[in-house]
Parts: sequence; structure tokens; C-alpha cells
Amino acid sequence: MTLPIIGLDEIARVATPDVILSAVRDALIAHADGRTSVPAPMVLEFPRHAGDCHVKAGYVDGSPYFAVKLASTFASVNNGLILVVDATTGAPAAVLADEGKLTAWRTAAAGALITDAMTPADVDEVAVLGTGEQARLQVEWLRHLRPLRRVKVWGRRPDAVAELCKAFAADGLDARPDGLEGSACVIATTAARDPLPAEAFRSALHITGIGTDMPGKGELPVEVFAGAVIATDDHDQCLDHGDFGNAVRAGVVADDADLAVGAVLRDGVDRAQRSVADLTGIGAADAAVAAAVFFALR
Repeated sequence: MTLPIIGLDEIARVATPDVILSAVRDALIAHADGRTSVPAPMVLEFPRHAGDCHVKAGYVDGSPYFAVKLASTFASVNNGLILVVDATTGAPAAVLADEGKLTAWRTAAAGALITDAMTPADVDEVAVLGTGEQARLQVEWLRHLRPLRRVKVWGRRPDAVAELCKAFAADGLDARPDGLEGSACVIATTAARDPLPAEAFRSALHITGIGTDMPGKGELPVEVFAGAVIATDDHDQCLDHGDFGNAVRAGVVADDADLAVGAVLRDGVDRAQRSVADLTGIGAADAAVAAAVFFALR
């Protein structure tokens, strides 16, 4: 048997925002309902080369495929692939050589979905913390779900902040390099190991954190969780190595204070309450996206 290897050009042709958003939403809801199989993720670190590699697997009940994903970041360059496996026979079906893009897109989709679901409907401004690929994608994908007027940007490198503001402005947004002044909606996208400046969160009604995805990281100040409605994409993962877990260990909130992101997407939430979403990335979402892409290609 020759295993098909499908490259990024073919994948990008069918991996539209509608396909990815739908697959991720369904996977998160299935996960909240207990209809997934998601083993603990594995992380390899390569400090000499400023790199790490995440290995995740997952299955959504009823899908014809499960998936095993490898996603790496070395010196801020992403790469990876997803092995799609027949869930009825265990036979490998294909390799999606996505260069890490499906991971980036599913992360953007998950962030956009929960940010939209928990942010008051009339909010059309966001502050994005960080200047990497996810900073851009979180805003870009959120615009598929709600209109945005203004983006405030913060980052440690002024040149990167200016470049990202220029990109947002080219897309028709009022982009400003004043992310530390805060906003009603704040999206944190950094790989920080120490909390980001507290002033960026002081006026936030909703915060989405996506950067804390492995032990040792922690971008959200633990105080932002106090008194907030908290949503996690996976309770155990977020407790082990998410910002939610950092807040629990600091004694700010109880270890059962969270709702499932999928439950929020399914049932809604009172958007008038201050809220925080902690996303660590689940293998079931990778599997759902891989299955949707593979099905579309076939």
C-alpha cells in the first residue's frame, strides 16, 4: 500500500474558514459531551534551537477517522503533519503534510469561536497581545463571526507591532499600537513564561488566552480569573499546563471553577459577566479538521 501524502496546496484548497470553523465547533461540543477520545499530549523541547514539538491525538465518536498530529515551532517557524487513520480498521489513510497550517487554523478557529461566544455582541474592538502568526489569525478569523472596527496591538518588539498594525490597516481595520491601554475584549497569543502586563487586562470584559499550551508557560496574570466565568477547552489539560491551572495553584480559583468551551458554544453564556477562556488545544479538534479536509479532498 502506498500512503498518500497530501501537500499544503491541496489542503488549502478545501480548508476554508467555513469548513474549519464547523469542524472545530462540532469537536469542542462533542468533547464537552464526552463523545471524544483524547489522550494526554506529549511535548518535546529543544532549547538549543529555540524549538518545541507537540504530539497530539484524538477521535470524535462516529467519525470514520482518527488522527495523530505532530506540530513543531523552531525559531518561530512552524511545521508539522497529521496522520489520518481509518477508525474502523486502524489502517493509515493519508499524511496531511500541512506544514503546521491546520494547527494554526484550528487554533484560530477555536479562539474566534469562544471569543465571539463570550464577548458582548456590541463590542467591535479587540486588543491583541503578541505579534506572531496567531495574533494576526485570531483577529482575521474572529472577523468571520462578527464585525470588527478597531484592533489595538501590543508586543515586545516595536517593529513587529508596526508591521502587524500595517497588515491590519491593509485589511480595513483601525489598527493602533496601544494594546496596553486595554479593550473590552483582549486576546493573548504569546509564548510568555511570565505574566503579561496587568494593565492590558484592566478594562477587559472578556479575555481569551491561547499561548499557554505546555508546562512552564503562563501569559495571563492569575488575578484575571478571580470572579470571572471561566471556560477551558479541556479541563485536565488546562489544569495541568494552562493559565487556568496557574490560577488554581495560586489559590485564586477552585479547580472545579471552569465550564467546558464546548458547553458554552452549545448553550451560550451571559455575555454581560466578565469572562476568561483558556485554550490549550485538543487532539479531537485536530482529528475533526483532518477528517473534514480528507473527506473534502476525496
